[in-house]
Amino acid sequence: MVEVELQSILDNGGNVWVIGDVHGHADTLTALLDSLNLDSMDRVVLLGDLIDRGPKSCEVIRIARESRQIFSVLGNHEEMMLLGFDAENIETMTAQQSSWFYAGGRATAQSYIDEFSGGNGDISRFELRQRAGKDLAWLDALPHHIVLDDFRLVHAGYSPWDGDLDLQSTDTLMWVRRDFHDTVFPVDENRTVIFGHSTMPGFGLKQSEVWVSEVELSNSRPAAIGIDSCCYGGDEPQLTAFNL
Repeated sequence: MVEVELQSILDNGGNVWVIGDVHGHADTLTALLDSLNLDSMDRVVLLGDLIDRGPKSCEVIRIARESRQIFSVLGNHEEMMLLGFDAENIETMTAQQSSWFYAGGRATAQSYIDEFSGGNGDISRFELRQRAGKDLAWLDALPHHIVLDDFRLVHAGYSPWDGDLDLQSTDTLMWVRRDFHDTVFPVDENRTVIFGHSTMPGFGLKQSEVWVSEVELSNSRPAAIGIDSCCYGGDEPQLTAFNL
């Protein structure tokens, strides 16, 4: 179980790094992972939106899928890919793919085309379908949040009004913004929520900064911390890693 493994790592002195929305920037993710100097005990959690808008979403999914040290939660862009990806018509904005394409999915589809196109431009369609099937199955199995002793790791956040956090809708966990950001009390009195989805420039901050809620837990830790560095839309691709 993901939560048991991550909590055990923390309890035994290992590092668990949480990284915000990658949005297809595989080179930036690789550079950040290299800079963390991970040892065998360390783990990484990606907060969803691994894909779309950036140039190498196919590669980002490969990195996350193949590393035993990397875990992920589902973001709203992965959900759109699960609903919209059409391997048989990947080059065309079909009705199935239209909403996803407009939200950045076109770049993801192109990354699969690039991955499975030869020098003559022909697409290896069987290999593409195989890879897409495995990637979609992996995405479909991702958790919507990870709950540890002191932290909640989630793509967007939680509603302060919808009761038990573990029973809230997946739409809330992947899409909520203002209600969660503006709450004047902790949504979880015992845990800090680490989230992505909402960019630092959207909070009026620099890409390199993080958003820290003014609301505090009883132990004076912040109730929530946002770490989406707007990798796809800032001055240059940037990512933030937060060490739990």
